[in-house]
Amino acid sequence: MCGRFAQSQPLIHYAHALDPNWNPEQDKRPPTWNLAPEQFSWAFVSGGEEILTTVLKWGLLPSWADKDDTRPINAKAETAATKPYFRKAWKSGRCLIPADGWYEWTEVPKVGKQPWFLHRADNDPVLFAGLWEHNSHSGNSTFVILTMATDGKMKEVHDRKPVVLERKEARHWIEPTLSLDEIQRVASSALKDNQFEWYRVSTQVNSPRNDGPDLLNPV
Repeated sequence: MCGRFAQSQPLIHYAHALDPNWNPEQDKRPPTWNLAPEQFSWAFVSGGEEILTTVLKWGLLPSWADKDDTRPINAKAETAATKPYFRKAWKSGRCLIPADGWYEWTEVPKVGKQPWFLHRADNDPVLFAGLWEHNSHSGNSTFVILTMATDGKMKEVHDRKPVVLERKEARHWIEPTLSLDEIQRVASSALKDNQFEWYRVSTQVNSPRNDGPDLLNPV
């Protein structure tokens, strides 16, 4: 599951996580420490021989869907290839969503929903495997983040996690000519639970109206 994430660094910080030699034109979008569904995010997509940066809205609306249809924010990597909502994007609309990390919630007595911030243990940016499409009815290009089952101690926070790819596999993920078997293999090659760390943060995160660097402070 991934319902909120932080994208607070300059674009080049994330670009170098994918390719140290890539210096895309800078985008002056404001930083956010609490990016929520229906908001816009940077994304990396294939431009054939080059990587392109674009801005996508979180919550996938396939090209054929009505503008008022459901907009899922996550898709299971195990089944997305066969689901009508994700099938086309799985084949030809793969993207990467860069971030500092993401939030999950657990129920805590006398607190309620306690948020946790999860990030790579080496503090490198995370590169979420995503799917995207343009919907002409809404006028937006939208995305969904792939998730998979947790495989270790992260189950204490949530039983699912976003598919986070290492640099080599991330580059591979957005190649437009991958076979279906290879797409599934890359989606299954995500970082393991022991490659992440997590800690409690303020319940201020619970409202998407709240933003700012203090949201990442441990509590």
